Amino acid sequence: MKKTLLTLLFLSTVIFSALATGKGYLYTLDLTKVTDQKLRVGLTPPMISAKEVVYRMPKIVPGTYEIYDFGRFVSAFQAFDEQGKELAVDHPDLNSWRIQEAQKLAKITYLVESSWTSKAGAPIVFEPAGTNIEEGKNFVLNTHGFFGFFDGMKKLDYELDIIKPAGFYGSTSLTDVVTTGNTDVYHIPDYTHLADAPLMYCIPDTTSILIGQARVLISSYSPSHKVTSAYIAENIDQILRAQKEYLGGDLPIKKYAFIFYFTDRPTISGNSGALEHNLSSFYVLPEIKQEYLKQTLRDVAAHEFFHVVTPLSIHSEEIADFDFSVPNMSEHLWLYEGLTEYSAGLVQIKYGIIDLPAYTEMLHDKLVAASRFNDKLSFTEMSKHVVEAKYHTQYNNVYEKGALIGMCLDMKLRKLSDGKYGIQDLLRDLSKTYGRDKAFKDDELFGAITKLTYPEIGTFLKNDVAGGDPLPYKELFNLAGLDYENKQTIKGITLGGFELGFDTLSKHFIVAGTQLMDNFGKKMKYKEGDQILDLNGAELTMDNARQLIPKYASEVKAGDEVRIAVLRKDRRGRLKKKVLHAKLEEVETVQTNILTAISPDLLTPEQKKFRKDWINQ
Repeated sequence: MKKTLLTLLFLSTVIFSALATGKGYLYTLDLTKVTDQKLRVGLTPPMISAKEVVYRMPKIVPGTYEIYDFGRFVSAFQAFDEQGKELAVDHPDLNSWRIQEAQKLAKITYLVESSWTSKAGAPIVFEPAGTNIEEGKNFVLNTHGFFGFFDGMKKLDYELDIIKPAGFYGSTSLTDVVTTGNTDVYHIPDYTHLADAPLMYCIPDTTSILIGQARVLISSYSPSHKVTSAYIAENIDQILRAQKEYLGGDLPIKKYAFIFYFTDRPTISGNSGALEHNLSSFYVLPEIKQEYLKQTLRDVAAHEFFHVVTPLSIHSEEIADFDFSVPNMSEHLWLYEGLTEYSAGLVQIKYGIIDLPAYTEMLHDKLVAASRFNDKLSFTEMSKHVVEAKYHTQYNNVYEKGALIGMCLDMKLRKLSDGKYGIQDLLRDLSKTYGRDKAFKDDELFGAITKLTYPEIGTFLKNDVAGGDPLPYKELFNLAGLDYENKQTIKGITLGGFELGFDTLSKHFIVAGTQLMDNFGKKMKYKEGDQILDLNGAELTMDNARQLIPKYASEVKAGDEVRIAVLRKDRRGRLKKKVLHAKLEEVETVQTNILTAISPDLLTPEQKKFRKDWINQ
């Protein structure tokens, strides 16, 4: 015990000595002193010889693909010399402060407000990329929201001294930390690593699991204690072990942190989700009964964790030397996000976590969602210019068509190699060709992939990814015994054709839109905003929806009286229960992107082999 203490003190001394030479940044953040949902940042700067210096907050950060201007959340910026005299500072734009007599600079202070509750206006920061300040409860410290850098000095050492409330713990992937009393001292080699490491401070609920040689931290903040880290760990453990096998039996990391914030109120962005980092991922999800979150936890955790491959091991120069002030995006979102999303589903079917019907439904959902975007748009062009207004509305297609590009690439590789080589093999080979410390040039990636694989793959990348040609779904699905039809008109049973949504506050499914409502829906007289309580007397919940809705469709027939209870606002805005009812009628609906798995006993030997090689079914 004594030896450990001496070691920690020595380490702390080494860190302080390095910063005492004037070659690094020393930040202080006191979480015990909150004013109007703002925290004061203190900076002892590195030694500066110039007469003028510019301090910057990020305009854009990795993984967001949107300009957020984090300087908007900074106020009361002041600079001082050693005698405490204030130095002249001007504020040329949202994200920069120009300091005069910089050679005398000894101290900077400023306030940062919570982006989660800010009135700064558009663009609203997606919560997993933002900051949260809840005095005495929770602090979400996405470091890019609190700490900046001087021009030309991003590669210096950073030290963070975080003073925390009693009993609070800081969940993070950072490992170089010394705790003394109520202060955590972190040492980070440069700004890129700092911005890549979110922290969450609260009363701890953490679970740690070992996956191969990698230590994985799961941290949960759930204000009503509905979701525990132990439950999350139990449900993603199987995914992580499958991912280890998917990646060749080992993980390319030693520590990883899953940090979850479960909100009991709507977010100001209206969204929930996650932001990936090289060695961690941060999640903001609705606080509902944890059993309802089981598959969501698996899906999002699988996606974010696979980013340890792309972009940690495979990335372009734009990502390797990310410019926080001038957006310079890579052409290859199909690789970073699309292939990651595809792999997150593939690993679940290949290693028995989900079955073939569930995987077919997953692919069907991707096909339907992708059809809402511009299918003729070059994916590389969209990626390169994604922050621009012309292309930004197409960004979410990286999770839909981007994943389907990954699927088509995988199936083509399996076909050309007679099942012996697929996307897993390609990712391993690309990791060996490049790796964490070697970036590729954007315009050389397709050539490198072609060299590792087949000329036909180069043609696919040129025509279907860069060129915007339609993906060959029918041809490729047929290889695996999946029947695909682009469009089909059928008569059948519906709930009314309204747009179904989910309200995270009431925990009820809602009528989110009525523009496309069919004749039966009009007879039922649904109204936008109706909260659905039950279907023919059976309570409808997040937990049973996947079973109850198909069961309803199979048990009723035209002419049956259907009764659906809803909560609807009256003229005074009060919610009142109302039972909607009408006689059911079959309606004509146009179904798109229909995908059906052919029964195994009807498959050809070639289809059986391909399906086995592709998804292990």
